[in-house]
This record gives sequence, C-alpha cells and structure tokens, in this order.
Amino acid sequence: MLEKLLENLKGLEPSRILLQVPEGLKPKVLEFAREIEKLGHEVFISAEPCFGSCDLRDREAEKLGAVLVHIGHTDFGLKPECRVIWEEYRLEFDPKPYLEQNLDVLKRYKTLGLLSTLQYLNSLQDAKEFLESRGVSCHLGIPAGGQMLGKARYPGQILGCDLTAALSIQNLVDAFLFLGTGRFHVLGLVRKTEKPVLMLDFDSGKLEDLTGERERLERIRQACIEEAKGSKHFGILVSTKPGQFRPELAVKLKKKLEELGKQVWILVFDEITPEKILGMHLDILVNTACPRLSEDLERFEKPVLEPEEVDRLFEKPQKPSYE
Repeated sequence: MLEKLLENLKGLEPSRILLQVPEGLKPKVLEFAREIEKLGHEVFISAEPCFGSCDLRDREAEKLGAVLVHIGHTDFGLKPECRVIWEEYRLEFDPKPYLEQNLDVLKRYKTLGLLSTLQYLNSLQDAKEFLESRGVSCHLGIPAGGQMLGKARYPGQILGCDLTAALSIQNLVDAFLFLGTGRFHVLGLVRKTEKPVLMLDFDSGKLEDLTGERERLERIRQACIEEAKGSKHFGILVSTKPGQFRPELAVKLKKKLEELGKQVWILVFDEITPEKILGMHLDILVNTACPRLSEDLERFEKPVLEPEEVDRLFEKPQKPSYE
C-alpha cells in the first residue's frame, strides 16, 4: 500500500518525520513507522485524532523540525508551516458481489450517480462497468476543484464539506449510490439534493435507502433554528485546524447576530469538544469548522447552527418540532 511513499522517502536525506494518519489507520500506524524507520529516518507518530486533510499537524512538525508525512487523505492545497508529503491510501475492494445481491433494487433506476470517499474510489469504475453491463447507466461527477488542488479532487469523490461531485450531475441521474462505509459524508448529500440517495455499505454488504432521513434531518435543523430565534446567548465556534480556520466568517456572523439583539462570543479551539465549554452559559452554538459538528447535537446537548442558518433567524418564528 505504501510503495510509492517509501520510494519517495528513499530519495530524502535521513531526517526526522512526524507521521500522521486518520483514526481508521491507527491500527496500522506502528507498521508504517517501522517501514519508514528502515530507510534511516527518525519517526515520531502523531497521537492526536485526525479528521481529514483539514486537520494537519504541521505546527507540531515544525516544532519538531520534522517533515510531516500525512497518510490517508488528498491534499487540500493548504499552506502548511512545514514540508508535507501526502500519501493517499486506497483500498482495493471488489464491489460486484454486493452489487449483484442488490441488483433488483438498483435496476429500479435507469441512471445512477456513483459516489465514494478516497478510500474506496478505486471501486467506482468496477461498479460502473458492472451496473452498465446490467442496463443501469452511471455517471461520475467532477468536483468543483477538478484535478486541481481542491477539497475533493477525483471523479465521484465526496466529502462532508465538498459535495460538488454529486451536485454537478444531479440533473443527469435518477438517484445517487454511495459505495463505502460511514454515513457522515453521504448524509450531507441527503440534505442538499431532492434525488433519492442509496448507500451500499462495504462493511455489511447491505443497501440502505437514506432518502427517508431527509425529512427527519430537516425537522431537526428547523427545530434548532426556531430555538435559536428565542435564545439570547450565542457562542461561535472557530477551530484553528489549518483547513477549518475561518475567523473572518465568525466576525461576520457575530455582527449579524448582534443585529438581532443577541449576545455573542467567539470561541477558539483546536479540536472542538463539548467539555471545553461546560462552564460557559451559552444557549446556542454556531459552527464555522467541520460540518460534522452541526450533526452532533447529542454530544453538545444544545443546538448547533451552520453558518448559512444564521440568515434564517431573521424569518418569522415557527413552532419547533424534534419529532
């Protein structure tokens, strides 16, 4: 899996390396470090959680005087504090058996938009060829960044914060089919499109229709907005993670909320967790960092608004419902 990375590191003068991997690769990180050490490099392992390309540990690497080796994500095009070597980590997974066992459902749609995350992108072409051989036309959308340095970079690739590959083809398909694991990335799409959204889970082999989640998610978001309209004390969340750092947006949101007579504070974190604000008497949180936080209501035990939802606070109040 790491042949390309190891080949690149062979050409690097023996140096200190900070190795960073996402949580899903933590079981393999000691093995990765051992292979890199065999090349004569001094390896430090970042034990901090890693949530994506936005979460570079470049400042720690700079303090260590190290080259940062980041495994498992695509380059966002950030401007890091140190040299960064990116290594995409893709799994070879044959989707055909799972597609075959769910073919009766999939053939209800004449045209599907195929989607995945980086880990399983190599499965999309196989899935496309299989489905088209069974009479289902397939499309792979191009992200807004194309092959340039963007968040998502490859045909069919989506992230929770970049759904443009899907949205670029929504007028061409009858439904979307996400292949892979984890619901976070694809649930964002459920809210952004009116088309049916299916997920073929590579862990279980089960096909799940997530379309029914759309109404439930919208009810939750609307309830958060309605509660915010009658609330007074707001905290705007800013993360210093390189790909999530948006202080200027926080300032703009603060001004908008103050126009409504709200009392607003801007809170700065590295990793945003509810424990860090336990002693603060806040009614509503506004998230400028990873969109995952806005879906994490149970952990925060109070509404978390997305930036675009602040404008909806100017609307006439409705009766909130979490049902």
